[in-house]
Amino acid sequence: MSIQLISSRLLKRHILPLGVLLGFASAFIPVAHAQTILGSMDSYGLMAGGTVTINGLSTTINGDLGKIGAIAGAGSNYTITNGAEVTTSATPNQADFTRAFTGLAGMTPTADLTGKILGTTAGATVLTPGIYKFDATAQLTGVLTLDAQNQSNAVWVFQIGSTFDTAAGSSVVFTNLAANSVVNDGIFWRVGTTTFLGANSVLVGNILGGTTINFGAGAAINYGRALTGSNTMTLDSNTIDFVGSNSGYSGGLGFVDSGTTIAPIPEPSTYALLAGCMTLAFVVIRRRRMPR
Repeated sequence: MSIQLISSRLLKRHILPLGVLLGFASAFIPVAHAQTILGSMDSYGLMAGGTVTINGLSTTINGDLGKIGAIAGAGSNYTITNGAEVTTSATPNQADFTRAFTGLAGMTPTADLTGKILGTTAGATVLTPGIYKFDATAQLTGVLTLDAQNQSNAVWVFQIGSTFDTAAGSSVVFTNLAANSVVNDGIFWRVGTTTFLGANSVLVGNILGGTTINFGAGAAINYGRALTGSNTMTLDSNTIDFVGSNSGYSGGLGFVDSGTTIAPIPEPSTYALLAGCMTLAFVVIRRRRMPR
């Protein structure tokens, strides 16, 4: 048998099947190792690329407070825990903001909620993990329930074309969360322009605001952040709790490459399936190599 024929058979029986399998596996690698799409913004409870104004009696921020210049407002009426006041910069803070902001907008929606009111309108009161689009404005009234369906790496992305307003006393709550959800799950409110959180409303997740973010008196973000790239932020006796780095519902998504394309991080079951396929391929190759 010629050397050329032997090489051809080896290529077909062993190298090609293994190459196909490794190619399949590599499709997951760039996303699988990503912790969060927030990059350098991960340590912030609040981040503004402009002035931060804090009014009212007392605001509590868990995480870094990023701003340009001094804090405006009544004075020392705020407390920072697990962080410090930081001056934001074009690189990397605003660059990472732009990357995440652009990437979230580019994800393919799973449902169009344009014209529906979150927490009130039928079809927008209980939402399972998905990517929800609003062509222009979005509103939250009443109670919006996010049903994780016991999924690991459950992700909700809200693509809001222009403004986002939450009514006074409105809230977002969870049901059927899997273990370690604060770290593994992701909630992202990608708002095209202005965000206003009504008095005593309670939001969860991470707001990425295209322009200003304004908090009504007593409004809170539980398990999340408020981030803007180059705009201002106004607070009034609020509570913002990002929980900790690589958490605060900032997980579940990763960048596919060095660009702005974002994709879900596969669930653990996906890795198990992939590992099983690779093991099976190894066994098949070993058997083919055994003498007959």
